[in-house]
Amino acid sequence: MPIFDVGPLVYRLRERKGMEQDALLMINDCGFDDSTLRRIESGKQNPKYTTLKAIIKRIGLPLKGFVYFMTDDKDMEIYSLCDRMSQALERGDITEAEEVMAKIENHSGFYNGIQLQFKLSKKAQLMEMMGEPADQILPLIEEALKITFEGVENDDREKIFILEEPDLLHTKARIHAKNGKLDDALRILLQMKSSLEILPEADREKERQYAPVLLSLSKCLLRIKDFKGAYENSETGAAYSAARRQGWLNPDFEYIKALALRGLDQNGKCLKPLLYAYFGFILLGETVRARDVRNIAKDEFGVTINTYGVDKLDFTQHFRIPYSRAEPVKCKSIGSMIGALRYKAGIPRDVLCRGICHGSTLMRIEMDLLQGQIYTLEAVMQRLGLDIHLYGSFFLSREEFVVTQLRDRIEVLIAERHFAEAEKMLSELETMKRPLLHGVNRQFVKMIRAILFAAGGNAKNPEYPKMLLDALRITCPMFDERDIEEYRLTFNELALIAQYAAYFNGIDDPHRAVEIYGRLYRNIGSKYADEVVKARMYSAILSNYSTCLGIAGRLYEALAIITEGENFELSRGRLTVLPLLAFNRGYNMYLLGLEKESIPYIALAYYGASLLAEHGKADYLPLISEYAREKLKLVFD
Repeated sequence: MPIFDVGPLVYRLRERKGMEQDALLMINDCGFDDSTLRRIESGKQNPKYTTLKAIIKRIGLPLKGFVYFMTDDKDMEIYSLCDRMSQALERGDITEAEEVMAKIENHSGFYNGIQLQFKLSKKAQLMEMMGEPADQILPLIEEALKITFEGVENDDREKIFILEEPDLLHTKARIHAKNGKLDDALRILLQMKSSLEILPEADREKERQYAPVLLSLSKCLLRIKDFKGAYENSETGAAYSAARRQGWLNPDFEYIKALALRGLDQNGKCLKPLLYAYFGFILLGETVRARDVRNIAKDEFGVTINTYGVDKLDFTQHFRIPYSRAEPVKCKSIGSMIGALRYKAGIPRDVLCRGICHGSTLMRIEMDLLQGQIYTLEAVMQRLGLDIHLYGSFFLSREEFVVTQLRDRIEVLIAERHFAEAEKMLSELETMKRPLLHGVNRQFVKMIRAILFAAGGNAKNPEYPKMLLDALRITCPMFDERDIEEYRLTFNELALIAQYAAYFNGIDDPHRAVEIYGRLYRNIGSKYADEVVKARMYSAILSNYSTCLGIAGRLYEALAIITEGENFELSRGRLTVLPLLAFNRGYNMYLLGLEKESIPYIALAYYGASLLAEHGKADYLPLISEYAREKLKLVFD
C-alpha cells in the first residue's frame, strides 16, 4: 500500500462510488460537518483515524488493508510472503513464484479483503507468465477487482486505482494486447497512466508501476503505428526510469524510440538510441538482448554499431536475484517487531533511538501504546537495517505527509542537480517549525544546506565538512570517524559520512577518504540486512571507494571493490551506478598498463553515462569523454 494524500483520495473514491458529500455527512458518530469534509477533500486537513475508518466503511471499501494502523494485528509473515511473491514476478522467476504462491494459498491470512485480492492478482500474473489462456486468467482478475470496485475501468472519469487494482489492470491490458485487442489494452493503460500521475512523487506505488505501464503503453502505440505518441511516451518513461527505477527500463525505452523514429521516416536519428540500447543492455548483463539489438540495427536499420571490443569481452547473461530481507520475527505489529529485533541484536533502547526520540517514546512504541511519527519509525527501522515500507502503510497526519513529500522531492532535485528549485523547496520546509523539532528533520535540513553550499562552488571550503559534522551529530552526537564500523546508522547518517569522505578526496587527501569509505562499506555490508534499503547507498559508496583506491594507487583493491559493486547492481537490474563502475575499471586497468584492454570499459562507461545524462543522472560524462580523448585518443560517436 502506498502512502496516500488522504484527503483528495477520499474525494476521488467518493466520486468513483457516485456518492454525494451528503451521503458521507450522514455518518453521525464522527462529529464533522460539511466544512470539515470540504477541508479534508481539498487536502487542507487530514481526517482523524476514526473519521477515516468511518468514511472508508461508508464508501464500501475493505477497511483492513486499506488503512493500516499498528499493522492491523497481522502476522508479519504475511508481509514477507507478499514481498517474496512480488519480487519473483517482477524478475520473471516462475519457479520461485510457484513456490511462494503455494505457501500463500496454504496460509490462513489470505482469505478476505485485500489479502484475497493480492493472492488473486499475483496468481493471475503468474498464470500470464506461464502462458495460460486468457479465458482462465480474466475471471480471476474480475473476481479480484470486485473486492474494491466493480467495473472500475468502465468509465472515462479521472480516478485513482488502489490496492491491487494497478497490477490487476496492467495484467489485463497485457493479456488484451497479446490477443490483439489493442483498443481495450490502450484504454486501460491510458487510464492507468492518468491515475498514476495523480499520485504524489514519493508514492511507492507510482515508483513501482509508472515506468512499466509507460513501457506497455509505448509498445501498444507502436503496434497501432502512433509513432509520435510512442516516442514521446518513451521519453517520459525513460526520464522516470532513470530517476526512480535505477535505469532498469532505459535500454527498452531507447530501443522503442529507435523503432518510432524509423516509423516517422527519421532514420538518420536512429543510431543514437540504438547505441544506448545496445550498451545499456550490456551494462545490465542482458547480453542476448544486446546482440539482438546489434543484429537488428544492421539488418533492419542499415547501421553498424561500433562495439569498441565490448562484444569480445567475456560477458555472460546475467539473471536477477531477489533482494535479501531480514528474517521475520513472530510478532503482529511494527512496535513489537522493533522490540524483538532490538532484543535479538542486543542493542540497548537508548542506543537505538539516540538523537531520534526519547527512550520512553521508543518504549511506548515497542509496547504498542504509540504508533510513533513516520520520521521516528523510519529512522529506527533503518538503524535495525530494515525497510519500514515492507511491513505495511501508515496513516500520516497532514503535516507528516507534507514533510515526507517535500523531503523526497528535494532529494530527487538534488540528484538531478536542480539546485535552485531544491533551495526553494528547502526554504518551504524550513518554515515548518513543528516538524523541525524532530532531530531527523533538522538533520535533513542541515544536510541539504551543506550539499547546496558545496554545489555553490564550496566543495573544498573547510566550512563544508564542519557543516556535515554539525548535521551528523544531531543524531550521532559522539561521532568519531575511527568508530564508523561500530555504529548503527540511518540512511541520512550514511549519506552524511559518504559526503564527508568525498570532501577529503576532493582536497587531494585520498588516503583519508579511503579509510572513511572503507569503514562505511564494512558498516553497511554488515549492519543492513534489508538489501532494499542497503541498495540506496551501497554501490554509490563502492563506486566512490574504488575511485579513491585507484587515486591512492591501490589498483588491485579497487578492481575487487568494483567487481563487488557490479555484481550487486547487475543481479538486481540496476543501471545508474554501472557506467561509473565501468569507468573506474577502465581507469585502473589503464594504470596497470592494460591500455587496449581498458577501451571496451571506457566505451561502456561513455554510452551508459550518455543514456543517463539525458535525464540528469550522469554529470560525470564530460570527465569520461575528456579521459578517452586524452589517454586513449578516442572520440566516441
